[in-house]
Amino acid sequence: MRRLTKEDFSMLPAWVGQNEQTISFFEWLMQEDLTPWNCKDIVLVKVKQRKDYFLYASYAKGHMFKMEMDLKFAGIFRWKDCGLYDLKESLRRLLEIPEEIEFPTKAGALKEAEAIANQKALALIGRDWGTILADARCEKELMIPKITRSEIRNQADKYYEAGKTAEEICFWPKVPVARYFSDRCYLLFLDNKEWVAAKIARQWVLENAAYISRQRIWYGCIQNEFLEIKKAAERQKQGKQTD
Repeated sequence: MRRLTKEDFSMLPAWVGQNEQTISFFEWLMQEDLTPWNCKDIVLVKVKQRKDYFLYASYAKGHMFKMEMDLKFAGIFRWKDCGLYDLKESLRRLLEIPEEIEFPTKAGALKEAEAIANQKALALIGRDWGTILADARCEKELMIPKITRSEIRNQADKYYEAGKTAEEICFWPKVPVARYFSDRCYLLFLDNKEWVAAKIARQWVLENAAYISRQRIWYGCIQNEFLEIKKAAERQKQGKQTD
């Protein structure tokens, strides 16, 4: 492989040109063969995962790679953007990459996926609820909450006293994205965030259609009671003003 030029560095992530070790490391990543890379007392191994590499590291005396080595996950290299993801501190120190250079993590992607999936789930519950119910095929008795008028009234009173609006009284889905966020899903999410988040949201909504139905009815009843309380308070206020 040819040596990198100044023009190459201008188009690559900042970490690549930090020092001779990062340059050598990047050149190794660019090679198609899976030969381990030796640096100081560390042996790095790259394992292909779709188009990307999972990186594993182990100490090796004499730069000899042995089958019984205890390999530890060190990070992910993505071909799409030549970026390092989930870089472990041991590899950062080995490559002498400054702390101010930040790398994306699965935890960060998970947080972003949760935000998108929650919005997707909210849209499904509103716009496509009929289709969801047809696909989920839930038993009707599981879709109706066991609630009393007094419970509804108490909750509505609390919302009114807290100064809430009717629009704020609704079921806000919280999709447990981590349950579905495997390593493969994580890599897919990095390539197509909206699509993956939508798939996760739909899967969760289908699996929890009965629970969601109960929540929608519960909040709907509270909202109606809230509006009645608000109307009564407004009538009372107007009556006092006319006295």
